[in-house]
Amino acid sequence: MRMREISAVFLLCMITASAAQAVENGLGSKIGFVNINLLLQKIPQATEATQRLEASFGGRKTEILEFQKSCKKMEEMLERESVALSQQQKQKQLRKIRSCSSELKLMDEEYGADLRIAQAEELQKLQKLVYKTVDQIANSEKFDLIVNESVIFASPRADISLKVLNALQRVSEQATSGKAVSK
Repeated sequence: MRMREISAVFLLCMITASAAQAVENGLGSKIGFVNINLLLQKIPQATEATQRLEASFGGRKTEILEFQKSCKKMEEMLERESVALSQQQKQKQLRKIRSCSSELKLMDEEYGADLRIAQAEELQKLQKLVYKTVDQIANSEKFDLIVNESVIFASPRADISLKVLNALQRVSEQATSGKAVSK
């Protein structure tokens, strides 16, 4: 299996090198490079996705924090009043605290799982948008090959990341101005 991976990487390097040589020799091949991770950090749609996640999950996070405070108050109250409580009252209070801690842990785990799922869905939407935009630019500008982060070196001439970023910013601005007009 490892040998196949090495062979595939070698083949990709050879294809990329020969295509790059063809570009230098004026044979017409056109290669581009896109930094997907950079785009996913910089595009306005990523900020919008983050805001949507915060709006969807902010209330739950606040609820969890409030519940955590109430559990902490029970613990502090037991510490302060433990001398005055009977053994039975201490045990009852300890059970309440354990129950509270268990419920808090469950709430936190469910929140984390739901948040990870929502983040993955948003990331998938952003990736589709980026890939669609890369495809549009590649077709309109007649690129023969577009590569991403697995490249060891890419000339700034081949890097179309800024073109993709600008196109996605225009899409975001159009969507924003469309919302403002419809209001």
